Amino acid sequence: MNTTARKIIGWWLFTGCLMVFFQVIVGGATRLTESGLSITEWKPIKGIVPPLNEKEWNEEFELYKQKAQYKTINEGMTLPEFKLIYFWEYFHRFWARFMGIVFAVGFAYFIYKKWFDRDLLYKISPLFIWGGIEGAYGWYMVSRGLKGIFVPPLHLSTHLIIALSLFAYLVWLTLYVWRGKQIFSTASAGVKNLSIAILVVLFLQILLGGVLSGMKAGLAYPTWPNMNGEFIPSALFSEKISFTGFTVYNAQDFWGRTFIQFMHRMTAYTLILLVVIFFFKAKNITTDKLFKTGLNFFPVLVLLQACIGIITVLNCVGKIPVMWGVFHQAGAMLLIAGTVFIIFHLYNKPTDTHTT
Repeated sequence: MNTTARKIIGWWLFTGCLMVFFQVIVGGATRLTESGLSITEWKPIKGIVPPLNEKEWNEEFELYKQKAQYKTINEGMTLPEFKLIYFWEYFHRFWARFMGIVFAVGFAYFIYKKWFDRDLLYKISPLFIWGGIEGAYGWYMVSRGLKGIFVPPLHLSTHLIIALSLFAYLVWLTLYVWRGKQIFSTASAGVKNLSIAILVVLFLQILLGGVLSGMKAGLAYPTWPNMNGEFIPSALFSEKISFTGFTVYNAQDFWGRTFIQFMHRMTAYTLILLVVIFFFKAKNITTDKLFKTGLNFFPVLVLLQACIGIITVLNCVGKIPVMWGVFHQAGAMLLIAGTVFIIFHLYNKPTDTHTT
């Protein structure tokens, strides 16, 4: 593979990173505005075109009126109000299709140009399977939600984790194409293992955050640093243990809301501690300017994400703050990108890379 081909493929993959990043942001807005159940049918081809006239809009609205969400919380909604929530879900699905086209066209072009060696072809091919699984699970998640008032929290979180794991792999692939031709550090096994531990804890934290969001658990404790005056909330011991709110939205599951928010906070503190320890252990392991910059920004990213999380919680008074919720999700993605960036540079070896 020549240098020009490597650069172009790298930019194609980087574009994919940006598109997935944007898709997750739109998905967060869709969830937080309670728009995800506004489209009641899955039409992979026909669904590309939105309603184009008043008759088609009314037909879509009538389908939504038959669902429990409308009858329970949105009865009396006007057509203009329905169009607003429809927009978010439609755009979320449209962008997913658009991403598929961008990836397929680019992949076909590079195959035609014979720019992929066997190694890179094997590494890029799973992206299409990954994307297909994410799309199929997205519809399964919505279909489950249409049977109730909201999408089950655990399904929301699973959908998010699949998307973010795809995003993480795309970031790694982009770095592999652009930077995968040298050793960047002499890090010890302990430092390398710590970076993997951070990634595992980060994905656990995101899983908990997705469930927390689906349960609307932020509304139960809109305070910080304590939870309504208690660092360890007494409800964990006084309320009946229940996990029903994890699999089916249940506003009465106060123990579940308490547990998930407490665990999300404790995992956040653990993550911050791990990143700070890692930073002091790893700050002198490289002379590569780009890698060193990434190491220096790593604690900034985790502290920024923590601050956004705190602001989001403090604004969960009566309703979920959509803007801060979206910012918090964006912060999680930046932290994933930063963690993958560091892991790539720690583990990369010249023998692992494709050569001309």
